[in-house]
Amino acid sequence: MVSPVPAAAADPLVSPGYGTGWLLRVAHRLANKAFTGELSGLDIEPRHFGVLAQLARRQPLSQRQLIDLIGADKSAMVRTVDELEHRGLVIRRPVPHDRRAHAVVLTDAGNSIHRQAEQAAIRASAEVFGHLSPAEHHDLHDLLRKVVDAGRPPPSGPGCPP
Repeated sequence: MVSPVPAAAADPLVSPGYGTGWLLRVAHRLANKAFTGELSGLDIEPRHFGVLAQLARRQPLSQRQLIDLIGADKSAMVRTVDELEHRGLVIRRPVPHDRRAHAVVLTDAGNSIHRQAEQAAIRASAEVFGHLSPAEHHDLHDLLRKVVDAGRPPPSGPGCPP
């Protein structure tokens, strides 16, 4: 006779094993849907916001640096930067001493859209996480940061220790 599997063990919403990854996927989908909805009036997507946010923090950045910071692949990053450039939100400038590389910088319009998109991100966050207490939200953020940091390769390139 086969013993029954306890309901909690079979339910990925309850089981802490593989269920944690599944819950993260579902939570990501909810957060992405809320954020995409908030961004819709700005005619940008979350992937565009990622580039604008990185540039707002530390520009100029090469496409290679953006790829490393965001975790996108090369073709996706080229397409995203092309779209942002077409909308007048970023420009590419030649990098001195490297004819093959281009630095990406925000335009005034890009800065404006970024500020509006940050407000959209705050609204989406309130929608998704508003039912958590401030302490719970802080704990969730800290735990996710720990997971993300552990999964990132160490920084490399000029100015980074070996």
